[in-house]
Amino acid sequence: MVIVMTLAWMNYRARLLIVGIGLFLGNVCGTPAMASQCADLLPGLRQDVARAVTAGDIAKLRDIGPIGGMPTGQSPLALSPDGRSIAFILTRAHPETNSYCQGLVVVDIRPDSVARLIDQGGELIRVTFQSEQRGLLTDTGIAAINQPRWSPDGTQIAYLRKDRGRTQAWRASVHGKSGTRVSHSPVDVEAVAWSDDGTALIYANRPSLIEENAKLDRESLTGYLFDDRAMPIYGDRPMIRGPLPLHYAAADVSSTSSSDRSATPAERTALDRIGPGMLLGRPLAITGPSGEEGWVKAEVPDRYLSPIRLWGKDRQGREWQCQHSSCSDGIIGMWWSAKHGAVRYLRRDGNGGSRLTFYLWTPGHAAPRKMWGTDGLLTGCLPAEDRLICAQEGSTQPRRIVALDADTGRSSVIFDPNPEFQHLQMGKVQRLYWKNPLGFETFGDLVLPANYPVGAKMPLIVVQYRTRGFLRGSIGDEYPIHAFAAQGFAVLSVESPPFFATSLKQGNWRTWKDAESENVKGWRERHNVASSIVAGVETAMATGVIDPKRIGLTGLSDGSTTAWYLLINTDLFAATSVSTCCADPKTDLIMGGPAWEKERRRFGYPAPTTDDPAFWKAISPAMNAARIKGPVLMQLASDEYLRALEAYTAFREIGPPVEMFLFPGDHHIKWQPAHRMAIYARNIDWFNFWLRDAVDPAPEKAAQYDRWRRLKSQRRP
Repeated sequence: MVIVMTLAWMNYRARLLIVGIGLFLGNVCGTPAMASQCADLLPGLRQDVARAVTAGDIAKLRDIGPIGGMPTGQSPLALSPDGRSIAFILTRAHPETNSYCQGLVVVDIRPDSVARLIDQGGELIRVTFQSEQRGLLTDTGIAAINQPRWSPDGTQIAYLRKDRGRTQAWRASVHGKSGTRVSHSPVDVEAVAWSDDGTALIYANRPSLIEENAKLDRESLTGYLFDDRAMPIYGDRPMIRGPLPLHYAAADVSSTSSSDRSATPAERTALDRIGPGMLLGRPLAITGPSGEEGWVKAEVPDRYLSPIRLWGKDRQGREWQCQHSSCSDGIIGMWWSAKHGAVRYLRRDGNGGSRLTFYLWTPGHAAPRKMWGTDGLLTGCLPAEDRLICAQEGSTQPRRIVALDADTGRSSVIFDPNPEFQHLQMGKVQRLYWKNPLGFETFGDLVLPANYPVGAKMPLIVVQYRTRGFLRGSIGDEYPIHAFAAQGFAVLSVESPPFFATSLKQGNWRTWKDAESENVKGWRERHNVASSIVAGVETAMATGVIDPKRIGLTGLSDGSTTAWYLLINTDLFAATSVSTCCADPKTDLIMGGPAWEKERRRFGYPAPTTDDPAFWKAISPAMNAARIKGPVLMQLASDEYLRALEAYTAFREIGPPVEMFLFPGDHHIKWQPAHRMAIYARNIDWFNFWLRDAVDPAPEKAAQYDRWRRLKSQRRP
């Protein structure tokens, strides 16, 4: 199954264009032994004794939907037609077998409801990306949003399930215990919906993927032409160009046929409302029962990063623009309130957009009513009468499902997939606020050990670059924040500021490429983010609990690029761990392939044959190997490590102590549970060793510490 997104290694904060769904290796619950390991997929009633949280606790969290936020209008939850129940896919990693436990769950929307597992099994469905510029399909390891679909009569649920590497459309009875495969697609199914009469499942796939792969197989016999399809970091096989056309098919739920038919034009409309084209997020627009409407609209429609404004239509059909400041940027959710006859919307506001606030606005009225706000995270909210059913998180509370009174903020828990965390000792979290030199407001969460000694100075670890909701492992989930705190570290989880380009008053960019060119000039975006992190560290140090000589730094993707910039241009950090590397003159434009080079050239990068040290000096780890002092750990996916070899070689020769690990079969976001657990553990050991002079006495780690002691003895002053 193929999905498509925009991906830029060095600026992952921006520009995701989703169009399809990706590949997975390994199976889940396919044997009796694996079924046994998945016996606790639904949480039990056992109450754990109070203890410190561990990396294993975080690695084995039960998840509803992908980690982090979700695109606007997308939800992992599905509300039944009668509004009394919800369905969702529940997933739990099992690092010991490098697999996932997964099942379809139904729970009633009432207090003390018992969750029911109506199917179990399947593999993790991941998102495949298509570069908006390069047009090439790549797998980056991100889990897809797999929202179930209720039948019109509410007795069955359709969903996507992947087995033996192929995603198909399945259905399960609401009161059953196992599901049934319905589709017979030769390629991955990307979206599924019910026909209006409930007799068939309508699904979308891309059969042309078969022929595209066959073409590459034939080309391999005479040699692959090295052209814009080539991305050396991914191997010698050319990438497939997208987008590939969608095909719409139908599978009758009662049929025993092994073949499916083409969907009729009328049947296709069911998928048009929810299909792959909507994966980036639905437009924010709602309709009331009497024809009232609410929507957001760009003030400058053809401008990238245009300000947005809330509009509405009353029941007489008159259109109104809300002129109040709270009706502008930051709106991320919208629903119709029958109780108030008004548009209910959710907006990011507060310092740096750190809070979520609910408002009510009646089209034709001047100002909206501010209802209530939260520092936590609400995602995937669905309206149920005048309540919202949401996935809710807090800094110490993993995601759970709640029924929310959107007027008051009062909530009741519908399902908590991780009740064990109520008994774990989590870090103490303090929200901090600051501005960077450009005047951008942003924020971070300072996490201290649960029982830190008063008056003691602690080592600090900085993680990037989102800090909303449960403080898990930061972007990419490789740096276990609360497990760090349990080891005696303070952790500063930072939120990145707005893009530098937004500070330019003359900005009138039609695409993100235009804005990115402004960001790259003089590395202004990198300075924008890095200076914000420095300001955040200074704010944390002002609390009096941080040892300024023992500060560690982490980063993945855009965060890794920022980490290198900070190591080159500051002396704040005593040890570093990164998940991605690097922007160096000899490898960056070459190892990414010709299309990557063309894209970078459009942003202002010099040609690979141009000797331009002034351009690279501020950002290249290889060129600054002698400048970087603190030890560096690199834990890299196998399809990205080639871009790190220039820096790694320079570090080995003249740079800081360095160790590099490669994770086979992994991608930009590392999805394999065993890999994530190993990365967690090694990051904890690395920072303990270099910042706390502490070692784990486990015999199997003796060789690791022997290597690190040799690195320490060879360390340059």
